Amino acid sequence: MERCPTCNAKYAGNRVCHRCKTDLGVLADIENDAQEHLKKAQDAFASKDFRQMFFHAKRACSLRRTPEASGMLACASLLVSRFDLALSQWSSLTAHSPD
Repeated sequence: MERCPTCNAKYAGNRVCHRCKTDLGVLADIENDAQEHLKKAQDAFASKDFRQMFFHAKRACSLRRTPEASGMLACASLLVSRFDLALSQWSSLTAHSPD
């Protein structure tokens, strides 16, 4: 999160916005959870546990859709033979990337 979603103030890393006093803790927790699931997906890939990779990549993507999470989900989908989801994620990823 780079800015407060309420007042657009620059995010300073605190759980409460310095300008409008909005509680940003829940959003920060969601971002942290998404990063943890992405890391677990990477670890599962390294240990060749593709079902766990798919689970964690899907969870990371559902919490916070980033290009990295979408790419991980596309790869995990291929590895567990979910070709429809792999194609969907890859199409979404490449449609939004600059050429």
